[in-house]
Amino acid sequence: LREGGLIKGGGLDNALVIVDKEITSDELEYLKELFGIEEDVFVGRTNILNDIPLRFPNEFCRHKVVDLLGDLALLGAPLKGHVMAASSGHKANIELVKRIRQVYRKRKMISKYQPKEGKGSVLDITAIQKIMPHRYPFLLVDRILDLVPGERVVGLKNVTMNEPFFPGHFPGQPVMPGVLIIEAMAQVGGVLLLNGEEDPEDKLVYFMGIDNARFRKPVVPGDQLLFELEMVHRRRRSCKMHGRAYVDGDLVAEADLMAMIVERKEG
Repeated sequence: LREGGLIKGGGLDNALVIVDKEITSDELEYLKELFGIEEDVFVGRTNILNDIPLRFPNEFCRHKVVDLLGDLALLGAPLKGHVMAASSGHKANIELVKRIRQVYRKRKMISKYQPKEGKGSVLDITAIQKIMPHRYPFLLVDRILDLVPGERVVGLKNVTMNEPFFPGHFPGQPVMPGVLIIEAMAQVGGVLLLNGEEDPEDKLVYFMGIDNARFRKPVVPGDQLLFELEMVHRRRRSCKMHGRAYVDGDLVAEADLMAMIVERKEG
């Protein structure tokens, strides 16, 4: 760490160095010079460099506890809970914080836009309208069934004979236009993208590109379109998602979508 430019303030007066391998006198001299230590450096009987005594019998465990508390602070929200850790380290702690934050962000969004929990859904149509700017006849998502912030979203669109495009597409044999299936897919993805934004009602999602679009089966009145979108990669204001659309478990369409977030203009 010191060779990498870190722990510059480290020394034998504020750190315990555990010696877990054979070390030569040349290596000890190198470490002494590297850290600017003037006193003698030696390996004693306790396997702690210079036989420095512990302040507490469980000092190593206390160090791990403080590490865990510091890593949990990265959550950025109050945490009330009982955490048990075995052989923990910063990597495991950070992974735990990431998972807790996913749940926290999901619940925060639900409580803000849908105070009453909807049966079988994360966000109902009323909550969706608070997030998305689309309105009839172009709001093409009815429910959000699952949401993992920053990773994936599952949404539902009920396709009925009352859709305004069916009389002309096609008379006597109604089929949902493929471009509108992609639009509905994009709107579900928009919920995923806006989830990480402060005040998403003040933002718009512009789609910049559609790649690898495929339509496997026709979608007709009476079908329920189930959309699953996964985040492929995301930058600060743009992202790429892969989406799939299903009817009764059968894949009917899929596409790669690129989108960006912009500020919504007033008026």
